Amino acid sequence: MSYKSALTLQSLPEKLTMHQNNWLISFIFILFLFMPRQSITAEALELPSLGLSSTYDISLNQEKLLGQGWLRQFRSQTKLYDDPLTQDYTERLIQRLATWNRHLEQKDLDVLLVDQRQLNAFAVPGGVVGINTGLFTFAPYEDEFASVVAHELAHISQRHFARRVQAAQDIQWKTMAGLLAGVLAASQGHADAGIAAIAGTQAAAIQNQLAWSRGYEQEADRIGMETLMAAGYAAEAMPQMFSQMQRIASLSGRPPEFLLTHPLTESRIADAQARADQLTKQVPRVAGRDYEMIRARVIFAQYANPEDAYSLFSREQSSSESLHYAKALLAKAKGDKAASLELLTKLANKEPSWLLSHYLLAEALAEQERWEEATKQLDDLLLYAPNYYPAQQLQADIFRQQQAWDKARRSLQQLSQSRPKDPMVWFQLAEAAGKVDAQIQLHRARAEYFQLNGRFKQAFQQLDLAQEQARLQNQPWVVQSSIRERRRELESLRSLMDM
Repeated sequence: MSYKSALTLQSLPEKLTMHQNNWLISFIFILFLFMPRQSITAEALELPSLGLSSTYDISLNQEKLLGQGWLRQFRSQTKLYDDPLTQDYTERLIQRLATWNRHLEQKDLDVLLVDQRQLNAFAVPGGVVGINTGLFTFAPYEDEFASVVAHELAHISQRHFARRVQAAQDIQWKTMAGLLAGVLAASQGHADAGIAAIAGTQAAAIQNQLAWSRGYEQEADRIGMETLMAAGYAAEAMPQMFSQMQRIASLSGRPPEFLLTHPLTESRIADAQARADQLTKQVPRVAGRDYEMIRARVIFAQYANPEDAYSLFSREQSSSESLHYAKALLAKAKGDKAASLELLTKLANKEPSWLLSHYLLAEALAEQERWEEATKQLDDLLLYAPNYYPAQQLQADIFRQQQAWDKARRSLQQLSQSRPKDPMVWFQLAEAAGKVDAQIQLHRARAEYFQLNGRFKQAFQQLDLAQEQARLQNQPWVVQSSIRERRRELESLRSLMDM
């Protein structure tokens, strides 16, 4: 195999190893513990005071390891939404809310954007937060979107997973194989198939199998609303979002995916509304200018018919800027890129200090292969905001499209330092390194990509190849030592995840 060859999706092994199959069984155990059982008693809900990690059988560090293991398997089997602009916005919003959750000890969060049109969000122990892109569609206001995120963060901060472990000591291992297909199918948007598989495994009611307990839900509502208010959002957003979900369920005849794991009752909506009404601090509803732009972008990505996407977005109460952007997206979808560029140029000129509008203009210029203008736009943007991830990624993409591989490699190397847990950054870095015959970097980048997707065997193989290249090239001792040290770190990480 040529060391100059780039890592391609087609070249990645498709079959899971025996070790990874064992992981999958372990993760079913984790996910099953997430689900309530009918055996939960009232006493199980009255656990020691929150935040005292010593009272739980599972430590915060163990939760982190479980979450990281689950995250790697989820990435390898689920279609994620690959858009740096949406990813950056979501990460910033979640980090802001995490800062205001006073119970949350794990501030280092991993954010997944799942490419699914269903309304759903989820939290996994260890600080993993997943958001379906469908949530953007169903939440016209930023504060409504934030209310769902704040609720999920509360599940993490209140350590509902650890408390579930205490309440489910009688778990039966024989149920795991049947749950595997159901949980994975449901997580990837095939809820009917997932529910059917789980129903076939357990005799208990489907709702009780999938849902958090009502006690946990009420607690997450309360802590989530506190977080929402502390971050400057209106408490009213949470009951409003609940009502929106209830309307969807009544109109469609089936509940949104979110309600399958978060049971919603009339009393819960009433409790949330009463709590919001009692708060003395009245805060205006927040539509969110950036949020509206991101929402328009996601809706157009989800709908095959751009007219349908524009109709859906424009009938909501939207800002003039976001409607302007929706028209630009509609023009581009119809093949009129010149009209789209003209609209985005006007928007950027109107808002000279708005990062997002200038990014959109640079993106439009790049789509028309006006490389010099796009690069100038990005240079100005990064001069003003040097750590703006979407602009950094777009800059690297432009270098790749121009086949300026060494420039792309250097840009992606910088990104890999600021986003070391982003598999796509490592994937692209491996490609660029291969194009310029940077053999050691190629193998090290591949190793990081593989380990972030749970493929440790392949990661070790790549590090061994990197070590061999370092020896053949007579690289300094510090280079060879760093490769050996990284292998030891990954071996330790895999061992800890297996515990």
